[in-house]
Amino acid sequence: MPDVTIDLPLSFGVPEHFQDIDFAVSAEVNTNRLIERLNMVDPKPSDEDIAHAVLSQQSMYEMLSAAGAVYAGTLLSGPSREEPKKKLSSVTLTVTARPAELSNELTVHRLARTMGALYPDAEVGVVRLKAGPAVLLTEDRKVERPVNLLGDGGGATIVRQLHVFVPIPGRLAMADFAIATENIAEWDNCVEIIGQVCKTIAFAEAAA
Repeated sequence: MPDVTIDLPLSFGVPEHFQDIDFAVSAEVNTNRLIERLNMVDPKPSDEDIAHAVLSQQSMYEMLSAAGAVYAGTLLSGPSREEPKKKLSSVTLTVTARPAELSNELTVHRLARTMGALYPDAEVGVVRLKAGPAVLLTEDRKVERPVNLLGDGGGATIVRQLHVFVPIPGRLAMADFAIATENIAEWDNCVEIIGQVCKTIAFAEAAA
């Protein structure tokens, strides 16, 4: 699990199988890297799947850049020789810097109450990580256009996402660690992934 250091006073680790979306280069460069990976999948995805993946990643790049994401990565899963009928799917892991009304622990409970009111159908709670207190939000969201990198492009889909809002010590800001997928059947694996990432969070001495 390599370390990832972002433009905030914290660092964290990401599982090595995730393919980073590099915001320091263009969407075209990231797209070419994705196509290269898809061409190595056995059995190879259809041309339609690859075209959909390209459009999805370009849209994701623009959306995350506009939202202030400091990290994004995708984990592709699909058919193999052992499981030829397995559906193509993807998991997206992101870290976004967000403003906070209060600093440190003071913002956690207020944020949890606000999130609970804004998203009545979501599961909202407060936990204490090794890095400190955090707010968890789990939500199923209906998306009219499939956002799965390797979806078939037809009709609406349900995307499940888990956000972990971690306050940044000494700043009116927090890091939003989020994981999302359409592959609900493997959701427990997604929770385990983001749990492992959160265990690696470390703040710089100046912030702590």
